[in-house]
Amino acid sequence: MKIFSIITLVSTLLLSACVSAPVAPAKWALEPVSLYHSGYEKGTEIVSVQQSTLRAVLSNFGTGEVDVLDLSKPEKLRRIARFSLGLGQGEELTSVAFHPSLDLFAAVVDVGIKRGRLEIRSTSTGELVDKVEAGFGSDAVVISSDGRLIMVANEGEDFWFDQQKKQFLKARGSVSVIHLDQNGQIEANNNLKLADVTAREGFVIEAQGHYLEVEVDWNGDGKISKQMDFDGNGLIEDKKVNLGSFEETEVFGNETKGERKILIPITTRSSILLEPEYIAISPDASWAFVTLQENNEVAVINLVNEKVMGYYNMGITEHKADLKNDGWVRFEQSITALREPDGIALTSDGRFFVTADEGDTETPVNADGQTLSGGRTISVFNTKTGKFVGDTGNQLDEVAFAHHLYLDSQSGRKGAEPEMLVSFDIEGTSWVAVGMERGGAVMLISLADPEHPKVEALGKIPGEDIKSPEGIAHFMLGEDHYLLTANEMNGTVAAFKIVRTAPDARP
Repeated sequence: MKIFSIITLVSTLLLSACVSAPVAPAKWALEPVSLYHSGYEKGTEIVSVQQSTLRAVLSNFGTGEVDVLDLSKPEKLRRIARFSLGLGQGEELTSVAFHPSLDLFAAVVDVGIKRGRLEIRSTSTGELVDKVEAGFGSDAVVISSDGRLIMVANEGEDFWFDQQKKQFLKARGSVSVIHLDQNGQIEANNNLKLADVTAREGFVIEAQGHYLEVEVDWNGDGKISKQMDFDGNGLIEDKKVNLGSFEETEVFGNETKGERKILIPITTRSSILLEPEYIAISPDASWAFVTLQENNEVAVINLVNEKVMGYYNMGITEHKADLKNDGWVRFEQSITALREPDGIALTSDGRFFVTADEGDTETPVNADGQTLSGGRTISVFNTKTGKFVGDTGNQLDEVAFAHHLYLDSQSGRKGAEPEMLVSFDIEGTSWVAVGMERGGAVMLISLADPEHPKVEALGKIPGEDIKSPEGIAHFMLGEDHYLLTANEMNGTVAAFKIVRTAPDARP
């Protein structure tokens, strides 16, 4: 028995070996300096910084609370206050943003299949200052650098089922543009509808199928069942069952996955499937760029006349990757994938926007010729033309593996999964930092050569439990640069210091 165990262990270690180029000595490092514990096991999702006062606001989607943190001593993050938003049943706090100059923060509340709302609250007392109705599925919120404009991405991702008509229905996504006066009071609000992009030249629809995995209360009992006897034969079987239609396209479910993972096909020509994910506002607040993750698009919005001017297609990425969960990690296969970006950020000069290509649709990994979901990359695009400039190829996965943070089980499931990112300058050179949801880490990427963005460092979030970094923020203390990650699956915020490890690391 002992001999068998030793042989099994050795075999497992050998199977986990990776054929990869040796890792060059690091010139930069992300040094973990502290870990703030919210006191909850999960829920710490979005963090936003006010540089002038060295404070941050942190959302908890599970409790509907906002923590205010003191960043003046990064080696010991301290909570100054905690405010409950007093949410009602079925409401969820989805995002927060600190006003750049006033003692205010914006909080977004999702209300399911009803319209959500934006709340403006005092950072000192938590009291409600103003509020306004937003769109369906209100999610990410950003504030312009001058503090006069707030934008909300209303994802509209909730589906429901009409049992009589056997049809799946969905709320419509939109973008809210909200103007503030000099005191932070709401002056005006405009919900921008998104036009159909699927019929225009360059839009990619995969004949072999990309699907949204969505939760739907199919049988109307008020809960989401993990397994479901869809065909009513008294058995739970591992098979596809036709459940109805969405936009005249068949919808299927698997009985072993139940109502948790009903597959909505992205083959429809409807604008209803456009789901704004995240927003980047230009430095002069004249333009905004909005990721439409499921559709592999970025919407371009003119904020002067508040109109959607067009859409950039994010295209595909091709590079080496490990695509099979087979006991080996070998980055020797070729991947062709829709980028499907989640996070987006603009460089400080406004020349480029940078995307975190997480992927969100589901595809059969082993299908011959299948274009997969999620680029597993950080990509750079020209803001004026939408032209692709460069991406990281397979660097994210390879660096995660080199730091023992890449499991073979991730190979068929979007790799280390880049989530949200933030852009900033170090001595005149643009950088981005990205949270790796499945890697439990943050990566530092140089844009010194935008055509060849380079991963320069990885910082592992302390602890051995599942972290899932979601929100990310940057701040400075004197000349030193720091990063914060909000780690939703273990209820923490990690602080990292960006440090040089070699004299020639100067950008």
